[in-house]
Amino acid sequence: MNLDLSTVMDILFPAGTLLLALLLILAAVLHITNLKRVYKLMAALRHEKEGSKNESKDYSKGGYKALLYQEMTIPQGINFTALALAAWIMLFVALAYLYLLVPTILPFSYMDISDLASTSGGFFIFGILAACLVAGVILLLDKLPQDHRELKLTELYSFYPLSKFTKKMIGMTIITLCISVLISAYVGTIYPSYSQPAELLSLLLLLGSTGILVMPIFREAWEARR
Repeated sequence: MNLDLSTVMDILFPAGTLLLALLLILAAVLHITNLKRVYKLMAALRHEKEGSKNESKDYSKGGYKALLYQEMTIPQGINFTALALAAWIMLFVALAYLYLLVPTILPFSYMDISDLASTSGGFFIFGILAACLVAGVILLLDKLPQDHRELKLTELYSFYPLSKFTKKMIGMTIITLCISVLISAYVGTIYPSYSQPAELLSLLLLLGSTGILVMPIFREAWEARR
C-alpha cells in the first residue's frame, strides 16, 4: 500500500507524541529502579560491614535510606543544577506550547480561553503561567522527606556521574527548547491555519532535548545490565 506525504505526516505527529510519552515514563521508571538497585547494594554492604550482630536491623527504614541516599549523591555544582532545573522547566513549557496552545491531540487548548487568547500578550502570559506551575510542582516535590530524594527533580542528576560534555549538552537543551517554543508560538499565530511541518519540527526538537535530559538515566540502566 502506497502512502502519500500527507498521510505520512498525519501519522508522524501522533507517533512522535507516543514516543515522547514513553521516553518520559520509561525514564521515570528507570530512575527509581536505578536508585533502588544501588540502595539495596549499599544496604547489603553496610550490613556486612557492621557484622552479624546487627542482622535484625531494618535497612528499609527512612533513616537508613536517607543516609544511604546521601552517600550516593554526587555534587554537580550549583550553577549546573540551576541550569538543569531551567532546562526541565523549559521542557514542560515547550510541551504546553506544543499541545495546549492550539488544538492538536487534546480536545482543549489555550484558544478556548477567549479573554486570554484575544490579548496581545496572551502567549507570553500563557508561558509564564506554565513555567510558574511547573516550578511550583518542582518546589513542592523538593519538600519531600530525604528518604524520597529519588522523586525530587532538583536532585535528579546528583545520583549520576556526568562528564563536562554531558553537562554542556544538557545546558544546550535550553536553546533547542526555546526554539521549539517559538515554533509552537508561530503555529499559534497562524491558527486556525495549520502547519504540519512546523508542528513536527517543534516535536522533533522536544524529542531530542528530552533524550539528552534523560540520557544519564538510560546510560546508568544500560551499564547496570552489562
